[in-house]
Amino acid sequence: MIYKFLRVLVGFTLRIFFKKIFVTGTEHLDRNKAQLIASNHPSGFMEPLLMACFFPKPLHFLVRGDVFDNRLLAPLLRATNQIPIFRFKDGFSKLRENSQTIDESLQVLARKNSLLIFAEGNTQSIKKLRPLQRGLSRIAQQTLDKYPELDLEILPVGINFTQPQHFNGEVMIRIGAPIRAADYIRSLHEDKNQGHQHMLDDVFHSMKKNVIHLEDQHRLDIFEKLAATSRMLHAHRYPPVFVASSAMLEREKDLASKTDTLSETTLEKVRSDFRVLAASVRNEHSVISALSKQPLTISRIMSLTLGFMPALAGALVHGIPVMGGYWFTRTMVKQKEFRTSILMVSVLMLTVVTYLLILGFSLAGLIPWYSLMLAATLGLWWRYYFVQLAETAFMPVAKLKALKKGAKDILEYVQKS
Repeated sequence: MIYKFLRVLVGFTLRIFFKKIFVTGTEHLDRNKAQLIASNHPSGFMEPLLMACFFPKPLHFLVRGDVFDNRLLAPLLRATNQIPIFRFKDGFSKLRENSQTIDESLQVLARKNSLLIFAEGNTQSIKKLRPLQRGLSRIAQQTLDKYPELDLEILPVGINFTQPQHFNGEVMIRIGAPIRAADYIRSLHEDKNQGHQHMLDDVFHSMKKNVIHLEDQHRLDIFEKLAATSRMLHAHRYPPVFVASSAMLEREKDLASKTDTLSETTLEKVRSDFRVLAASVRNEHSVISALSKQPLTISRIMSLTLGFMPALAGALVHGIPVMGGYWFTRTMVKQKEFRTSILMVSVLMLTVVTYLLILGFSLAGLIPWYSLMLAATLGLWWRYYFVQLAETAFMPVAKLKALKKGAKDILEYVQKS
């Protein structure tokens, strides 16, 4: 019950938080099969939230055991299908509890449910799939050893963020074709180490097809500029937020592969070209990311002008919970990989408190009965207005067009290299 309620509430919040959510491959999720979902882990708690809300099948999750130490939080974690798994740094006494975790995980799969495991083992905000940990293959083996007739599948999932630490970014999720765990049982029994490695290698290569993988992370700055240019040429309108398309993911995967193969000479030329372009943009008192924005036309000026007052009202109502969430995240969260998820959850909680106060004042007759509906409507308009304002380039149309052409020329040069 709690899982279903939070799925609706958090799903709505995710649609507000992100500009675009791309999800494909959901046809591989089968309600009648046991499925072990192997995902990368670039952004703290955001990945399980996204998958729980946008996968058409309830999920169970293996999560860090230390979060269950909070007695107030533990019942909620259990009610939302989360299973604790402990690490060496949690202490040997806690590690002993992992036997119960394994038993519980096997029971989930035996009931033909889906179990999500972050196969890299920990969180790191990089655009690269890291080596997979053996916990994935161990669970698969132990499940089939105990339930040999079970048709267990491993689903390789890739989650990719354009701006992993910021509001109003895009996220691209793709589920790959299932891998039958039973195909590896013989090799696991013949040579345990090679069997595990064989399974992990195959899952890794399948996951890699769904992940923006830049092997040389020292080239990340160039990739990000090229990706921003590509997004400029393939802009998506807002709304809708949820889109079933992998076109953007394929473009950025190809760009990452191309960036990896650039010669040092070509790479230096591209860096130099982007420096020149950035200097030209600074002359217009702007930044290079502005090139993905829309020109300030007459119709856009009218739209922004007419929509300003209701957007301001929405900002005044929701400004305190939003600013409170930003303050809490900046003050309390040191690890960058967790900032996005903590920001969204803290803003959600403070917004719920704000709406409860509005409801209370309304029931007490202190404010009109329609105040809650009005606040929600103004908040949604503020969100839409924010996107329109954020996507407006405040520079002459001709200059913006010339700068965009400069960025496009760099991208085409790289693609032809």
